[in-house]
Amino acid sequence: MFAGRILALAAVLATALGVAPAGFRGSAYAPARTASLDTLRIRAELAARGRGSRALGAVVPGYFSSRGLPPVQGRITVTDSGLVFRSVEGSVTTLPLVGPVRETAGRRWRPSTVSLAYMDETGGRPVYVFRVDAGVFETEVPGALLHVAAHPVWLDSLGTIGSLGDRPLVDAGDSVALWRTVRAIARSPYADSLYALFGHPRRAIGLIGRRGRSAGRLGEYVGSRDSLALDPGRMTGKAQLRHTLAHELGHRWQNRAPSQVAALWRGIRPIRDPKRYGYAHLSEHQAEAIAFAVGFLQTAASRRGTAAESLELLDHYELLVPGTRTMVRYLALQPLYNAHPLRMLLTTGVE
Repeated sequence: MFAGRILALAAVLATALGVAPAGFRGSAYAPARTASLDTLRIRAELAARGRGSRALGAVVPGYFSSRGLPPVQGRITVTDSGLVFRSVEGSVTTLPLVGPVRETAGRRWRPSTVSLAYMDETGGRPVYVFRVDAGVFETEVPGALLHVAAHPVWLDSLGTIGSLGDRPLVDAGDSVALWRTVRAIARSPYADSLYALFGHPRRAIGLIGRRGRSAGRLGEYVGSRDSLALDPGRMTGKAQLRHTLAHELGHRWQNRAPSQVAALWRGIRPIRDPKRYGYAHLSEHQAEAIAFAVGFLQTAASRRGTAAESLELLDHYELLVPGTRTMVRYLALQPLYNAHPLRMLLTTGVE
């Protein structure tokens, strides 16, 4: 069935990426059946009872998505100075566990930075999605995170490290560095791979203007001018720069082939998390799925592990941004990915 659906999809969508109806102009949760937040809160409180501060030192495996980027596999360790996420590749990120002291009715307390956003059961088993600082962490074995999310009393005695934040990729006041960064990404092999998929904008990639910055945009594609602009001064690293470029060139594909993207999008469920970019906004949701798909194909081509492990990773991409799997399967049909290690499996279901 899997192979038949993919081959049928390929036949229907055999037109070139650049074909579009004349005159088209682009533009710059509903939850699945699941427990209510009240029910989830009761579960968290029950999980917290009788455990005291034994959550300290606990390790929770899962996938961390920082600042809207695709999820990374790893594990979170609960410590008295914060949540320590260590990825399977060895990178380490420390996140605050509590916020600054607050006082309510004469009682001093510290708010937890961990909260249960929702639980998803579409894959046949529950996956818990927690908000942790400027990101989300998804896991099937929530354990200590449920305990912390219920705000046990011992949290109020901890010190505050606050959000460590991320250093900006480029000093927003250094125009030379901003232009150098934009030109470098525009001429990079990574950008060339995106141009091979979505085409090259007619105008050179530039910097976002004052209006775009005031609106908080990291990137902007204007279909009427076929132009793309970025704001590396507000980005936290190269991963965000690459993701933003893929997202904006995804808008170029939407602009130039709307019927094709619409055909691919049939049956895709909405983003569930109201705080994730693209929630309740079809165009942005599609562009995020496109960027997630590019990110997955890049990651899967270089990661160690089995094909089954890569497909499991794809499930976690799909959980956060539905439609990613569909975009991955379609993009894997393109010549750019002829030598991709998962191409046959993604397009025919055969290794």
